[in-house]
Amino acid sequence: MKLLVVSWGDFERWKETKYRFGEETSVGPSTLPILQKAIKPDWTVIILSDTLGKDFSSLEALREDVRSRVMDFLDRIEAGREVDLIIAPGIGQFVHGTFRGNAMDAYYYLLHSLAQIVPPNENLEVHFDSTHGLNYITLLTYRVLKDLLGIAAITNEVKFTAYNSDPYVPGITRELTINVIEKTHISPEPLSEPLPGDKHYLKPYSMSWKEFVKLKTSLNSLKQIKASKKSLDAWIGSLFFGMPLLFAETFPDESEIEGIIGELLETWESWIEIDGNSVTRKLSYDAGFGVLMKLLFEVKVTKSAKIDVPCSIAKLYTISKKLFWGSTLERVNVELGKIEDMAIKYATAGTFPGWMSLKDFLGFSEANVQIKPRNVLAHAGLEANSVEVCMKEWDKKDIKKTAKEHTFLRYSNEILPRIREIVSSSLGG
Repeated sequence: MKLLVVSWGDFERWKETKYRFGEETSVGPSTLPILQKAIKPDWTVIILSDTLGKDFSSLEALREDVRSRVMDFLDRIEAGREVDLIIAPGIGQFVHGTFRGNAMDAYYYLLHSLAQIVPPNENLEVHFDSTHGLNYITLLTYRVLKDLLGIAAITNEVKFTAYNSDPYVPGITRELTINVIEKTHISPEPLSEPLPGDKHYLKPYSMSWKEFVKLKTSLNSLKQIKASKKSLDAWIGSLFFGMPLLFAETFPDESEIEGIIGELLETWESWIEIDGNSVTRKLSYDAGFGVLMKLLFEVKVTKSAKIDVPCSIAKLYTISKKLFWGSTLERVNVELGKIEDMAIKYATAGTFPGWMSLKDFLGFSEANVQIKPRNVLAHAGLEANSVEVCMKEWDKKDIKKTAKEHTFLRYSNEILPRIREIVSSSLGG
């Protein structure tokens, strides 16, 4: 998919200007028509601030005021209406009104909004134009794009290009060239942060602490996070550290995370007050909300690699090739290879053991029975005391090629909580 994202400020004040982009030229108040003509995106996203709104009768009216004026502007510049508009929460004092809140709310709002638009399961070519951008919202948009695209790159090829024009000088500028500021292939960047328990998802901006504490205790989402934290951290760590079996056994429930995020979004928005021409956001998002959003996007990106448990060695090889790369993939393949080699020996001898510890399967009779974090991390999560192995008997044709399809792994039910704890702690949780 080819996606064009543009950050806009007060579009109604822009002047007619001649723009040049490569061999293309156009005259108008915006770079959008020439970018759409040259890039030919499949979809366009326009990001603006709600501080442009002038109808203070309600929050939706404020946003709709911005939306309708943008659509009229798009008609005027003949850019078409096939766009998504994201109207982010802004701050500042203006002639028409005052907007109070935490500036970082725009980042979390954009993270949620763009995660609904950026497709998680296709190769991406993203173009970002900051020519008309509004100060910090433009910077936060760039940050959000890089965060999401790094996750998308786990399973997809992702290209990113950023643009900005020459500076406009009234009375002097005759033509503005749109310049390529950055052009790169995005490298995979899996989430590396743990969830912060039941804290740091929302915080008070202009609300008493007593009122905030009462609100927090009423939120089921925070109770759910606390109950699921170790398992979710373990899954985050499985991708970051390279642990295919843990990835499969702790794969999160997508709908549960969506429900948690939904309640937090609704709570934040329900505490936005409009008084006259003044907007006050009494709550602000906190860092944990960002981790949740990136977690949900990562679940969607990697969903195609989800496999049934117990997992055959063959399927673990397959998902590892899809999820990992470089030295991490090499380490995973070495650990799986040790188990596969032993399975070949068993099958050659006509032996097909039932469920047994990996330690016994490999013949590590003298191995340390203590489960040490270092061993969990060093062996791709396949720590000998915590993993169990089973072989299913089959028609032993070409044993070397087929043993991996009939040898299965799982974590011991008694020990899996300890593995979750170790991986969560290793992330900093």
